[in-house]
Amino acid sequence: MDFAYSARTEELRARVQNFMDEHIVPRIRQYNEEVQAGNYPVSFMADLRELAKSEGLWNMFLPHLKDGQPGTRLTNMEYAPLAEIMGDYKL
Repeated sequence: MDFAYSARTEELRARVQNFMDEHIVPRIRQYNEEVQAGNYPVSFMADLRELAKSEGLWNMFLPHLKDGQPGTRLTNMEYAPLAEIMGDYKL
């Protein structure tokens, strides 16, 4: 079985890594501070969610989407490398 990433997966991996590096990692400290202070929801979470949506990085693992539904139809093989990137950061 060929486990090489498809061109689509490679492109998404780059986009997810870039999003994490530019928008998530710089806010880890602020996230921890707000959570420790009991601030829920975290002040910037809605903004990050909208940014991720605008960049097509929201609801990515929805293989059974129907046409016209928001999100991305990724298979397990396509989504797993993205989940690995997103789960690699400690809050």
